[in-house]
Amino acid sequence: MARVPNDPQKVDPNQVGYSLANVAELLTACLDAAAARSVLEIGAFRGELTEVLLDWAGAKGAKVAAVDPVPPPSLLELERDRSELELLRETSHEVLRRRPLPDAIVIDGDHNYYTLSGELGLIAERSGGAPLPLLLFHDVAWPHARRDSYYAPDRIPEDQRQPLAHETGLAPGKPGTVPDGLPFEWAAAREGGPRTGVLTALDDFIAAHEGLRLAKVPLFFGFGVLWSDASPYAAELDGILAPYDENPVLARAEANRVAHLVTGRGRARELHELRARVARQEELLRSMSHSRAFALAERLSKLRRRGGDPAFSRRRVDEVLEDGDRG
Repeated sequence: MARVPNDPQKVDPNQVGYSLANVAELLTACLDAAAARSVLEIGAFRGELTEVLLDWAGAKGAKVAAVDPVPPPSLLELERDRSELELLRETSHEVLRRRPLPDAIVIDGDHNYYTLSGELGLIAERSGGAPLPLLLFHDVAWPHARRDSYYAPDRIPEDQRQPLAHETGLAPGKPGTVPDGLPFEWAAAREGGPRTGVLTALDDFIAAHEGLRLAKVPLFFGFGVLWSDASPYAAELDGILAPYDENPVLARAEANRVAHLVTGRGRARELHELRARVARQEELLRSMSHSRAFALAERLSKLRRRGGDPAFSRRRVDEVLEDGDRG
């Protein structure tokens, strides 16, 4: 069974829990149950899960291909370091149209209804009536369950795209957007409604196809597993996932985790603004304390106090500024 690296910075340098590598033990147990020997990862991003999959595959004699049309530097570095990785610089729809289906597909790409519905439709079409591959998903819980987000809105037909919010924040319980929520470059301006969100796309797909089972693990923004009842591993998979599926204790833990993330985001913004304001004030004080006008005012203050300490002085300003530098 694959394990997450002990160093959390390696798995999640921003400590947000955005990577499916955080559920690696559960995800690879599902791959083992399906006896998967070929895995396609859609949406490799920085490669945290990709590295876990490669380690798992090396022990199983399996192959891993990762899809990312614009791979970031860390994923390119992983490609250089791990020759067994097949990195596909295409969109998910392009790959699924031309490539034979693998035993399992991890879908963690563009989190919107149009993209995911297209992926699921292509998988069903290519399956030709046979049981679907094992499908594993990220973001079946808040914030993407019932709200689209977009890496590149221009790739989505305008009539299939939700009204957009740019450089915005999302918070649980807030159907609109907020300044201090989790940051998104492009997201639907409103949560909920038809044809928006990862879970909505899955619900609609399952409603149109018989004999499918979806398990939802409410941790790290939601880990979903979809399989066919006709698959030979269906019973084993159900046994693995049943304790976690919509577990209310896990759901409360995730709600608490997300609340702290959002609160921390707001506090970080406030701290950034406070530091910027203090820096401006210190710059002004330094400029004032070394001016001729300040020196003259300091002498006049000393005279008015009959030779005693002035009400303000360059020395006192410097001491205050030094205290700030040490703090």
